[in-house]
Amino acid sequence: MARLKGHRHSKVCADAPPGYASCHAEIDDEIAGPLAVGQLVPPGYGPADLQSAYKLPSLTAGTGRTVAVVDPYDAPTAETDLGIYRTEFGQTPCSGCFRKVDQAGGNSLPGADAGWAQEASLDVQMVSAACPNCNILLVEASSNSLTDLGAAVNTAVNLGASAVSMSFGGPESSGITRYDAEYFNHPGIPLVASSGDNGYTNATAPPTVNYPASSPNVVAAGGTTLNLDTSKVRGWTERAWGATGSGAAGPGSGCSAYEPKPAWQHDTGCPNRTVADLASVADPSTGVAVYDSTPSNGMSGWMVFGGTSAAAPVIAATYALAGPPPAGTSPAQLAYGSPWALNDVANGANGTCTIPYLCTAGYGYDGPTGLGTAQGLTAFTASSPPSFSDIPGSYPFYTEVTWMAYNAITTGYPDGTFRPVQPVTREAMAAFLYRLRGSPAYVPPAISPFKDIGPLSPFYKEITWLATTGITTGYPDGTYRPSDAVNRDAMAAFLYRLAGKPAYTQPGVSPFTDLTPVSPFYLEITWLASTGITTGYADGTFRPLNPVNRDAMAAFMYRYNARIGR
Repeated sequence: MARLKGHRHSKVCADAPPGYASCHAEIDDEIAGPLAVGQLVPPGYGPADLQSAYKLPSLTAGTGRTVAVVDPYDAPTAETDLGIYRTEFGQTPCSGCFRKVDQAGGNSLPGADAGWAQEASLDVQMVSAACPNCNILLVEASSNSLTDLGAAVNTAVNLGASAVSMSFGGPESSGITRYDAEYFNHPGIPLVASSGDNGYTNATAPPTVNYPASSPNVVAAGGTTLNLDTSKVRGWTERAWGATGSGAAGPGSGCSAYEPKPAWQHDTGCPNRTVADLASVADPSTGVAVYDSTPSNGMSGWMVFGGTSAAAPVIAATYALAGPPPAGTSPAQLAYGSPWALNDVANGANGTCTIPYLCTAGYGYDGPTGLGTAQGLTAFTASSPPSFSDIPGSYPFYTEVTWMAYNAITTGYPDGTFRPVQPVTREAMAAFLYRLRGSPAYVPPAISPFKDIGPLSPFYKEITWLATTGITTGYPDGTYRPSDAVNRDAMAAFLYRLAGKPAYTQPGVSPFTDLTPVSPFYLEITWLASTGITTGYADGTFRPLNPVNRDAMAAFMYRYNARIGR
């Protein structure tokens, strides 16, 4: 799907007062109706796109599990619309997989609301997109009050939900902790709530972060802009949805004014609970396809939606695909223990704030996207990370080294060590860069381009691939010097060339005290600094001739992937 640039978007639901919830769906105002003559697929991302972007085993997992969708009011055409959606995208007919009940679990459905019906179609169809084998339970609350919605959540769990999608929220108020105990306290059941679409908010002044996303018992869903990019190993790139301007749309983020920080959340900018935890596509400019035949504001048929209302059901369905968490484990806690198994989103912002990570995507945890987006199911299960005997969980670069191992970029040494403070050799660096790019198909030459290595040399294929791509040129004497250590200036050059030599104007004043504009590799080093892949040392130096240790190399590669993409 091409990015729908320039289209107008609007909120499906108006903001709600305290004690009530609004939906968090954003609709593309310029797309609605039947498919045009000759149009093969609806606009917007479909199931195959989401499954590809988030590496979901949707075709083989999820059988026997139920994802509950909780929304207020009746969506009269939800089941019929789901059938049309599944048929259009080649999913098997939903024979007996859909059930709709009122908030008490009965058949006394509430009155219809066209706007909330659009929300329900979005939610139900996103569950189907991510987990087509799952059963879907739509629980319709009598109203959009948190009391009614909370009762519907209780009913969903009592009826056997494996996970619950809650694409709604309202402003925090002093009484919300009561709701935690009465409605949003279901250990072992992932309750996933959208974080809102108003961008970063300050806990000390309205508008506040959204509840129930701010509940410590809930997984808060942030949002991204998702774009197809076949030049990358993943095939996709993501950034935080939103902008830095005041009042710009984007996923909700910030500090709770009332909810305590859960034990598994360790960011330092909020003394209380921080929103969000995880993210998925939410930008309506890269939105998802939805079919809804209940007219609202003159729009029906095939439409494109975004908002964190799109993210919550995808994340809830991902939890359902993964299966139940271990007893006594918070579902959100699982991801915090496995950040190395997620797509870390390190670009974009959803507002302006004094503590940058609360509104700006960066390495590791941030407000707009939390820990990142799904990369398969590992972060949604009680997983055992790939480990090295000399990299304990407390090691400063534990996440980065484990990420490299998880993605098969490093295997460590045969004795089970990683040897983090050992310098990286040039031959090992060639292997790391080759694997970072996904081990592309390549036939090495029969005659070596370097006089000190041959076809039987270790890492010959990887080194010659590096030369073929122009990432390395070797030395002027025709050697490669495979056993030499890689210096920090050469590492900068390697990564700059791996990124395709992006357009960049080097600064007139060096950001490092030991470099000047005439230093070797000055452009490459300052480019690396401009991306945040390197910050240099605390004393303001870069130390270009120092060898790169293996743990620092892991950090460089992790950040390169998060910022540039493999």
